[in-house]
Formats: sequence, C-alpha cells, structure tokens
Amino acid sequence: MQKNICKMRKLKILSSIVFLCLAISVLPAFRLIANAEVIATCETIGTFTTEFDSPKSARGKNIKLAAEKIDRIIIESGQEFSYNEAVGPSTQKRGFKLAKIFIKGEEHKGFGGGICQVSSTLYNAVLEAGLEVTERHEHSKEVKYVPENRDATTSYGGVDFKFFNNLDCPVIIRAYTSGNTITTTIEAVISFD
Repeated sequence: MQKNICKMRKLKILSSIVFLCLAISVLPAFRLIANAEVIATCETIGTFTTEFDSPKSARGKNIKLAAEKIDRIIIESGQEFSYNEAVGPSTQKRGFKLAKIFIKGEEHKGFGGGICQVSSTLYNAVLEAGLEVTERHEHSKEVKYVPENRDATTSYGGVDFKFFNNLDCPVIIRAYTSGNTITTTIEAVISFD
C-alpha cells in the first residue's frame, strides 16, 4: 500500500502544490533541485515543526545553517539519505558556532550545537511520511523540543540519522527556520514539469 502512494496521490491534484525550487549548493551524493530550472508538482506527505530559544543565539544560527544544508535535496526512489553526509562536519570553518551539546549525558560546548534539533525535526517528518528509517539514535539526555523517544541525535563521523525512500517516486526535503521555529517537510514528487 505504501509503495503506491505517489500513484494514488496523482488523483489528488487539487491538494498538490506547484513551486519553483532554487539551488543553494551542489551535494555529490544527493541531487538538488538546481538553478531555478525545475518546477515540480509535489504533495506534502510529512511535516513537523519544533521551537528553539532564539534565532540570534549561536544554537539558533546552527539550526538555520543545518536546515539550509538539507533544504531542496531530492532522494530518489530506492535511495538512502544520510543526515551527516548532507550536513557535513560542524566546524567553525564551515560557519558553525559553539553551543550546548550532550556527551554521555553531560552538557558541553561544541561547534554545531543545535543541529540535532534539525535531524530530530526531520525524523518526525519522515515518520509522518511513512519512509523507512534505517539508522537513528536517541540523545544521551532527554531533549524538550520533541516528544519522548522521538529525537535523532547525530555526530559527524559517528552516529547518524538515515532513511530510505521506499516510495515509487522521488521525495524532496524542505527545511527552513522562521523566527524561533524549524520546519521540515517531505514532499512526494508527482511530476517534474
């Protein structure tokens, strides 16, 4: 039943949206909607929003940067998405700021603190979309921005959040911040016009 979602959703064109997608970077492992060339008819199949303290804080800036790195990535049918591969290392050189992180249940400061809120928000959108989660780890300490047991911690070179596109059509990740919220959405591609 799940694999037929894209075919079934073609019948619901009125609930679909058409949008112009612009690329911000090129990622070798995943295809991005590029150069304002592609207009896609899509339908939202999963979305989730979480709140954070301040968009001006170091943590808020890290959340925005991580969201920008996963926004507009296309995951083809049968392809696996890796959050660590998409976001890359959270280093100062790459623009990440020092903010709170957890190591073995204890709070520390580290570059990229906050990016796990993006992976956790994405995880919840992926669950709603019915995609197959292939790797996910909980934080070593409870987080408040998602319900209990609904977080997905990551650490570049270590634990990752991964999912597999088990649909018969591509999906697009959309991710953005607005004020003190981060929203991630999974769009099923009905057609590329």
